[in-house]
Amino acid sequence: MHKVRRRRQLGTVRELWTARDRIAQRRDISPGKVLADTAIVEAALAMPTSTRALAALPGFGHRMGRRQLEQWLAAVERARALPESELPQPGLPLNGPPPPRAWADKDPAAAARLSAERAGVTARAEELGLPQENLIAPDTVRRICWEPPKEPTAEAVAAALAHHGARPWQIEQVTPLLTAAVGD
Repeated sequence: MHKVRRRRQLGTVRELWTARDRIAQRRDISPGKVLADTAIVEAALAMPTSTRALAALPGFGHRMGRRQLEQWLAAVERARALPESELPQPGLPLNGPPPPRAWADKDPAAAARLSAERAGVTARAEELGLPQENLIAPDTVRRICWEPPKEPTAEAVAAALAHHGARPWQIEQVTPLLTAAVGD
């Protein structure tokens, strides 16, 4: 995403990201399986004006049908039509936790929670025969481990998971794991 610098391009990333998340949630799959981050960046940089131009970009290739291309192009066109006042500002600070490699220095307790949670999620995903990122988004785990609910109850953890966009079946599967990690 570091290649995307112009506000209109950032707006395109946001529109494609939002459309991808909506589709992933409807299909109940990981957003990266719907459209790769690299494809979003390529579309934002190129700002294609036709499905043919979009299909020529990496990540949109021959496997994608015309209808799919049209929905992605519609997202690009929505970004193109946004007034300047609604475009994202570049360089705004991130609103999430720091990179996990820095956790041990910044908050050792959060690092311990994350380590425990990663082990639990990995084991549960293996039991279910799922990729870990399908069981729960790694970003969701990081956010909850960095800023756990004030009360480490199953209800509070489930509410935090829902707030971060976890689906009901995901909440059911990972709430006991996260509750144990944030309660320690």
